[in-house]
Amino acid sequence: MTRASTPPILLQLQTAESLSTQATALRSLKNETIGHDQRKETWVRNGIIPILSKVLVSRQPTPQSSGLNGATKDIEDPGSHGDADEACLQAIIILGSLAQGGAAFLAPILASGVLSTLLTILSTPDCPSSFVLPILRTLNNIADRLPLQSQQHWPKDTRLADLLFSNEHIGCLSRIIGRDYDTHNDLAAIELATALIGKLCTEEAHKAVLADCGVLDALAVKVASFVVAQGFVLPGAETHVHESGALGSLPAPAPPTAKLAPILRAITVIIEHSKWRAEHFLSSPGIVTVFPKQMPDFAPSDIKKGPWGSTYFSGSAVPRHAGASPLEYLLPSVPLSPGKATPSAANFPPLGPHGSSHRRHSQSFPTPFSIFEAPASDEDENAVVPWLLYIVRAENGMARLMAARLATVLFRLGLTKKHRVSMFCYLLIPILIRMLDKNYETANVDGVQYGGLVPSTERLREEAPAVLATLVIDDQELQKHAVEGEAIKRLSQLLKETYNPVPENRRPMWHAEGDQTFDDSDTLPVECKLGQAGYSPIHCHVMRYRENILKALAALVPFKDEYRKSVCEAGVVPYIIDSLKPCSDDPSGDTASPKNTAADGNPTPTLLAACGAARMLTRSVSVLRTSLIDAGVATPLFVLIRHPDIEVQIAATSVICNLALDFSPMKEAIISAEILPVLCEHAHSSNTKLRIESLWALKHVAYNSTNDVKIKIIEGLEPGWIKEVITQDPTTALAKRGMDEEMENGAGGGMNRANSAGEQVDLLNPVEDSQGRDEDSKMADSLPPSKMSLEMFLPDVTRRRKLALHGDIDQSTQARQDDIAVQEQTFDLLRNLICGQGASEMIDHLFKEIGQDVVLDALADKLRPRTIHIPNRRDSTSQKPLQVPTEILVAVTYVIIHLAAGLPWHRQLLVSHRDLLRYLIGYFNHAQRDVRTNCVWVVINLTYEDDSSDRDGCRERAFKLRSIGVIDRLATLEDDPDLDVRERTKTAQHLVNSLTHA
Repeated sequence: MTRASTPPILLQLQTAESLSTQATALRSLKNETIGHDQRKETWVRNGIIPILSKVLVSRQPTPQSSGLNGATKDIEDPGSHGDADEACLQAIIILGSLAQGGAAFLAPILASGVLSTLLTILSTPDCPSSFVLPILRTLNNIADRLPLQSQQHWPKDTRLADLLFSNEHIGCLSRIIGRDYDTHNDLAAIELATALIGKLCTEEAHKAVLADCGVLDALAVKVASFVVAQGFVLPGAETHVHESGALGSLPAPAPPTAKLAPILRAITVIIEHSKWRAEHFLSSPGIVTVFPKQMPDFAPSDIKKGPWGSTYFSGSAVPRHAGASPLEYLLPSVPLSPGKATPSAANFPPLGPHGSSHRRHSQSFPTPFSIFEAPASDEDENAVVPWLLYIVRAENGMARLMAARLATVLFRLGLTKKHRVSMFCYLLIPILIRMLDKNYETANVDGVQYGGLVPSTERLREEAPAVLATLVIDDQELQKHAVEGEAIKRLSQLLKETYNPVPENRRPMWHAEGDQTFDDSDTLPVECKLGQAGYSPIHCHVMRYRENILKALAALVPFKDEYRKSVCEAGVVPYIIDSLKPCSDDPSGDTASPKNTAADGNPTPTLLAACGAARMLTRSVSVLRTSLIDAGVATPLFVLIRHPDIEVQIAATSVICNLALDFSPMKEAIISAEILPVLCEHAHSSNTKLRIESLWALKHVAYNSTNDVKIKIIEGLEPGWIKEVITQDPTTALAKRGMDEEMENGAGGGMNRANSAGEQVDLLNPVEDSQGRDEDSKMADSLPPSKMSLEMFLPDVTRRRKLALHGDIDQSTQARQDDIAVQEQTFDLLRNLICGQGASEMIDHLFKEIGQDVVLDALADKLRPRTIHIPNRRDSTSQKPLQVPTEILVAVTYVIIHLAAGLPWHRQLLVSHRDLLRYLIGYFNHAQRDVRTNCVWVVINLTYEDDSSDRDGCRERAFKLRSIGVIDRLATLEDDPDLDVRERTKTAQHLVNSLTHA
């Protein structure tokens, strides 16, 4: 069936001879399309998006205005500029309306390139104010629907984010967010711009750009305006507003109608996972202005006046404690945990800054603090933290949740005082658990819709588990309070409910003439073809809800077996296993109906969260042997390990690591299911995380397995690959890291390198100002009339360079740690290959396949002491010793222990090697007790007499050890603080002495 003829409005647009005619036609088209998805589909197929793109392109400033059909007009009508703006405005509104049609309309919009034109218009200094809100609404409409089309894929579609956060367009965000709350339009524009950041900013590169280009500082000023409006500016802040780094004046207060939640969300997504960006936010001019750093005070009698008028401190001057932030007094007192208080401490702290001082020695075994305790070793905490906690108590709805999320992120990044743990236990956790209740929002709704396609009540319920997960992870005290608050019971019930079919109101689009109407769709250009219908908003909400619940359950149970058993008793394990089933790759199904049952599968983010929950449960032997086996945990994991997404492969492999442990009944299933070849293949992956997890799993499989399984692992990994890994020098990278640390501390002369933004950064003086970079502190865009200048939102050179440098150091340090971990796991695998039954045969096989000299030389090289030359110092011969990573030392010495437990000729090889034992001697007094213990075990194994036939060999090895100074080294360990080291030392001394004195 042929397609219908061109509609009259479209003909009118194509043949319009004046801008006013074009504007009229577009206005009619707008009225035709808004609220009518069928008409939108027809218009897209008829080519309306390219026409809208041309209209928008014509709005871009040029020396002369172009005519509609390519002719240039030398003389414009007086009203032509107004007509052009009207036509452009109507085109923007129509584009936003098309985006509201659903995910299917995103494909032609993204393919047309019209978004780049929209952002160009928004970024121009002369962008009409009437365009700003429609453009921002259109961009938000598209951002809301991007997850609907890409929910099952990973990573997400970042084309819009790449455009918005590019150097070309990101300045418009600073300009818009930097406006004062003068009018309703300004308020709406600020909230729409911040909402875009919250929806689109998921990539690390985008977060770094937003911090570097002043958007984060602009958001900080908005936070400051809320602080001013609430009257929480610290006393005396007015006297510091003109100091370096401050705004120069207090920002105007935010109006009552302004929303705080979008601001806090945008800040959180930018700074999470980066301590440097978080510190960048805390040191921004807006925060420094309202929350200046409190300086120690001195008594007047301590300040003396010199004979020339200068002042100085007396010899007995002691700074008086500045006291807790005034905001602390707005927070409730919290009790110390039972049994933790000292005899002189009350259950509730006094209303003042004094109190007993305690430290949390580790995150795993925390010691609680009373509210005002501030250990001397704690860094100064910014007043933002108590202000956020006050917001958590005073506000409700999304503002409360976002304040809790930001406070949690700062806590996880180590930017809060340690005593906050106690406050989080008694303040944040009960509120977050309460948010899991179905009736929570009915009593606590703030009456505000925060954008997106899901009601704010559902959005709040969806995100609360994720905040709870971030808060309690790795902290046993927080986990204890959450479990006692019945978090596991509530989360388990909620996970079950995510599998209940969800009623869906949306219906497939109906066509009067059936599917034959557009039989020629294959011949249409991409900007005229609709994409897949995508998933419904409620479906994506349920999937994200399920994902966050799984994250919360995983975060609650990593340390306590009783918590893992509580999860099993809640009957939720089968639902966790169901969450390991992926969605079908066939997009042709009906995506309009609910797809949240176990048979429908899960998108990639949910799979990752389910793997995390399963991994935590596999830490329990009893759970692994009962509930997980009964639920069939291995079957979906064996599918996921072959998943096309590499992040899913990594997550599934991390679970298989625990399933492959020697006590696990799943170990034989892993071997029989032909998973070993997959693990060996993944060990060769270019992705370092996948390599580490695969080697870790192979290490567990190899332990106590038969030799044929071990040989299969060696063949799968390939001897040449093993040789390449173990012969790499781990200290080459560490030498570079040592150089970076020296440079960061300002030692030596100058040295430049490129940062992540491609700029040259002086590593030796990373935070020094440079007059040659003054132009970097300015932006080309001009700011509309405002009380504050745009320049204040672009970080000064010092802060920008510090941010870029630390970002680069974080990335390079992580890469080096990953390389070390790969080598560590490889040596651990060799250790497990040559231990247990048939160990001697495996040692011979390893020597044959890799090379006897290669293995021994690699072990010796890891023990070799190293130094590095420090360049650019006055003393050109300065040398710095480099320490071999402790992880490598432990792994290597374990391999030597097992070689020393082999046949007599294996032991003789170790003793006769020119360097190995000589280098080993240098580690008998290593700071790590495992290294010291292993060194002693090597001596024991080399001198232990298996049978009488080896007595002469043992004596010869004992004399060799004595000759290189082992007896003296053992003597230094007789009083070692570790009992195991002392006991092993006695055994080694006895063996060596009995053989050499016989």
